[in-house]
Amino acid sequence: MNYEPEVNDYVIWQRESWTGITIDEGWVYFKAPIFEERNGFKIPNRYITIETAVFDKPYNHLPPSNGKPSRNPHQKTHSLLLCYQQSWKDLKFIKRRESPIVQHYSQYDDRT
Repeated sequence: MNYEPEVNDYVIWQRESWTGITIDEGWVYFKAPIFEERNGFKIPNRYITIETAVFDKPYNHLPPSNGKPSRNPHQKTHSLLLCYQQSWKDLKFIKRRESPIVQHYSQYDDRT
């Protein structure tokens, strides 16, 4: 059975590298779409990115403006790992992240 990863899946990727067995895990952050074939253009390889870590950015990393410290609208740094389609067979599906948006009234107590 071939696993097709989707955004918001939690996966474990175990593979062999020159240092031995490498194990990475995290949330699927992006999945490249299927590209249509066009004359004269090579079809790009499909891939996913796996979010392996998230770090807070420092508060005062921008110079002050008007005497007040600037605040970056992007509060986090995401560490992403690239996984091409030929390696999707090595992924192990663990769980799927639930949407934070309430789809049904029975989910309201769980999400609020």
